[in-house]
Amino acid sequence: MKKSIIFYILLIVGTVVQAQDTTFLSLEAALQYAKEHNTALKNAELDVKYSEQTVKSIVATGLPQVNANASFVHNIQIAAQQLPDFLSPAIYGVLMEEGLIPSGPIQLGAPQEVQFGAPSMMTGSVSMRQLVFDGTFFLGLKAAKQYVNMSELLQQKKEVDITAEVTKSFYGVLIANENYQLVVNNLRTVEKSLRDIQQMYEAGMVEKLDVDRLKLTRSTLATQVNNLKGQRDLMKMVFKLSIGMPVETPIKLDGDLERFKNGHGMVQAERFNIENRVEYDILSQQIALDSLNVRRYKVGYVPNLYLNVSHQQNSFSSQAEFTDLGKTWYPGTTYSLNLSIPIFDGLYKKAKISEARIKLEQDKNTLNNTRNAIYTEVAQAELRYATTSSTLSNEKESRELAREIHRVAEIKFREGVGSSMELAQAESDRTQAEIRYSNALYEFMVAATELQMALGTL
Repeated sequence: MKKSIIFYILLIVGTVVQAQDTTFLSLEAALQYAKEHNTALKNAELDVKYSEQTVKSIVATGLPQVNANASFVHNIQIAAQQLPDFLSPAIYGVLMEEGLIPSGPIQLGAPQEVQFGAPSMMTGSVSMRQLVFDGTFFLGLKAAKQYVNMSELLQQKKEVDITAEVTKSFYGVLIANENYQLVVNNLRTVEKSLRDIQQMYEAGMVEKLDVDRLKLTRSTLATQVNNLKGQRDLMKMVFKLSIGMPVETPIKLDGDLERFKNGHGMVQAERFNIENRVEYDILSQQIALDSLNVRRYKVGYVPNLYLNVSHQQNSFSSQAEFTDLGKTWYPGTTYSLNLSIPIFDGLYKKAKISEARIKLEQDKNTLNNTRNAIYTEVAQAELRYATTSSTLSNEKESRELAREIHRVAEIKFREGVGSSMELAQAESDRTQAEIRYSNALYEFMVAATELQMALGTL
């Protein structure tokens, strides 16, 4: 008795642990998980942060650039230089002018060797460089901010793409699981019917052929179950990959396609605004960047002005032991203005301006083509939505009809007025009708998602 109790306790604990290891996800939870773990979305977010840091780096170039330097020099041997005899001409020249000696050629003495500098020197300095005016800087700063906007739009585009991908993948897992369960249930029904007809055969009420036909149906359904199980597991892996979840994580999706279908309602495209499409905004932003690029090369002809300020302190020691270093400091302060005026660059900037203008025209053409493509995409998505909606309605009627035919065929067979072939065919038709309806429902949900994506409302 105790062993049985312990066994059931371990069984319950194992079931709880297994349930805890399984991740339950609704569509909303899956989308939130994708926003936090999808690699493409994380990289898009990093791109935005990168562009923000790029703006800061450009701003930094316009702020004061301050540097401090310190140096120590010890002259083991002070370099000597030879100077010509400049004292004799000066002295004799004065004496001759005063008439103290007669005028005549001056005999120069030998060159003198002299040494300049102290044995040791220590210097500390601070310098600052400040941009006063540079047209490319201010325009580049504006372009950098536009670049941040572009990164944010690209991030938004990636979010829309991932939302659509995850949503369709979520629906795919649901439909694969539903088809799998549908065939499993049908297999159980056939197995029950097979047991019943086996008893009827043993009682001599039906022929062996009737039993063999149901066995064949059971074998066919068993094969479908294995195939659908493999498809369902593969769809789950694709789904987990789309949200950035480890593929080995066990999951269970919480959702019903019928409920999602009713939640979609009718998607309307009459009030479509092309500015809702992030692709259109991205191209418009690119044109703005192209215009700034043209202006950037134009302002390259404008002079730039920089201010330089420096201050230094020097200390010298005339003794080899450095005893005088740091006792007395000799200051020095300077400032300067540097003006650079572009004159001729070999027509480099002219060529770059032409390149930028060509790129601007290309992007304008792309924007016009994209506008037409977006309207075409909306029309196609709306047509597919209407077509799949009609197909879904037809398949729903076919499913109900197949269910009714199967119900009647089963009653007739049990009452002895119907054949096993008729029952097997009705069973197969019902299974196929159920699967066709599920697939039609999936196609409708995908079409609704793609229409929302085309309208820019996803």
